[in-house]
Amino acid sequence: MTEKIKTFSFFISLILIACTTASCGWKFKVVDGNLPFTYIFLEGTNNGVGKELLSKLRRTDSIKFSSSPEQTQVKVKLKVDNEKVVVGFSGAGRPRELELRITVRLEITDKENKPLQPVDELKIYRAINFNDTDVLATQAHEEFHIRDVNKQLAIQIFERLQRLEISKQNINK
Repeated sequence: MTEKIKTFSFFISLILIACTTASCGWKFKVVDGNLPFTYIFLEGTNNGVGKELLSKLRRTDSIKFSSSPEQTQVKVKLKVDNEKVVVGFSGAGRPRELELRITVRLEITDKENKPLQPVDELKIYRAINFNDTDVLATQAHEEFHIRDVNKQLAIQIFERLQRLEISKQNINK
């Protein structure tokens, strides 16, 4: 009899947890391709974050890239700093843990260089365990983290572009 009560109480608690999680309003963040402008000029895209952002913007049908900053609605200037810092050493003095630090300085202005949002600095740090006997696997692991951080930063920039408030005079070019 006690086994049935334990099983029944387990299922009731499982149902209660599912109901409270479903009713709290939590959901996955959906990033759609809607942007409040049509023409964009990008500067400083010769890095991993810039390439990811270009790729994301090219998949958006409504965006056209301007060849000059005077013929655009939004100018985005990126400055990316990549750092790799050894933060832990083994007893023998060899590197044991690396930290990837990627910082993006983001400046979003209109064609008259008036800021559409304050200059922002996005930072992501990732710790990587380093094994000097398995260098090739460690390098592949590090490259994976760099690509992932670049994607995450590009998504954050894209979300900031979606939240821009553009006046009607800037939209009519």
